[in-house]
This record gives sequence, C-alpha cells and structure tokens, in this order.
Amino acid sequence: MTRVAALRTALSPGLASWIAACALAEGIGMTASAAASRAAAQLGDNLPAALAIIVLGGLVEGSALGLLQGDWLGRRFAGMSRLAWFAVTVVIAGLGWAGASLPGLGASSDGGEPPIALVLLGALALGAAMGALLGVAQALVLRRVARHAWRWVGISALAWAPAMAVIFGGAMLPDASWTTPAVILLGTATGVVAGAVLGAISGWLMPSVDRRH
Repeated sequence: MTRVAALRTALSPGLASWIAACALAEGIGMTASAAASRAAAQLGDNLPAALAIIVLGGLVEGSALGLLQGDWLGRRFAGMSRLAWFAVTVVIAGLGWAGASLPGLGASSDGGEPPIALVLLGALALGAAMGALLGVAQALVLRRVARHAWRWVGISALAWAPAMAVIFGGAMLPDASWTTPAVILLGTATGVVAGAVLGAISGWLMPSVDRRH
C-alpha cells in the first residue's frame, strides 16, 4: 500500500503543478542568465559592468523561483509566508547562481575546456551544497507550518544536485560561433529541463515534510 500511495502522490495534479512551476521558474531564470552571460562577455575588460549584469541575471532566476514556488507552497501550507520564501530564495538561489557564474568572467579559452565529466561532477557537488544552504533558509520559513521542515534541507540538496548538472551541461554546449538568440534559446530549454528535474525530485519527496495540523 505504501508504494501505491507513493505512486498516487507522484502522479497527482499537485505534483504536476509543482513540477510545472519549477520548470517555468528555471526556464525564465536560465533565459535571463544566458542573456546576461552573453551580454557580459561582450563587455571585455569592463568587469564591474559585467558583474552587475551577471548579478542581475541571477536575481531574475531567484525571483522567478521564489515567486512561483512560494505561490504553490502558500496554497499547500496554509499560513506560510510567501514573502519570506521569496526573500530567502532570491538571496540564496539568485546571488548564489550569480556567484557560481563569476569565475567565467575573466576566463580564457586558451587553456582548453576541462573534461565534461569533471565539470558535471563539480556541478553535482555545487548543486548539493547550494541546495543544502537554500534548504536551510527555506526550512526556517517552513518550520511554522510543517511538522518535519528540516527534512527539506536534504530534499533540496538531493534535487538541486542533478538540476545543477543539467544547467552546467547545457552551458558547455555553445561556443563563440553561436548567435545570441541561439544561446538564449538553449538557456531557456536547459532551464526548463533542469527545473523539471528539480521539481520532480523535490515534489516526490515533499510529502515527508508533512503539514502541521
């Protein structure tokens, strides 16, 4: 019966809408991040302006994620502060993603690209670390309305690890020959896939957090 109940939960409209919210949020976010990355690359040695653009792209990503996730969770967990969820997600996810993008600003392609396996392994580790940090901040918001809010830390880490690997894998595909619209379109597609992965894993495990009655 436990497996049947888990399957019903996995196939429920609630899970589907959560996956859709995460996919839409990351689609918006990675579109903004791809556009910001391409714009920053055109600025050459003007690092302050490039940094500002990268941070702006990260804030768009965090804002979309915080807004859409917070709206969904606010309907499931009565009394949860959507504003608090939005705020911590913007700060941790948005600025965290911007920070992860910064090393590429001054990078040179003269040394060749690192092996894709190494990049993906690093992305898994980065996703797990950022997911856990984000999970802690979000669990502080959930703890007033969820019985086992701290389980969200592990759920977030587990879900963000493969999602980040998808994002980094997509980011490695384009080179200087790609047009800006193509890069942005790839960013959108990558974000949708990464968000769907994020939503599927976190949504499947979300019932373990349990609402506080």
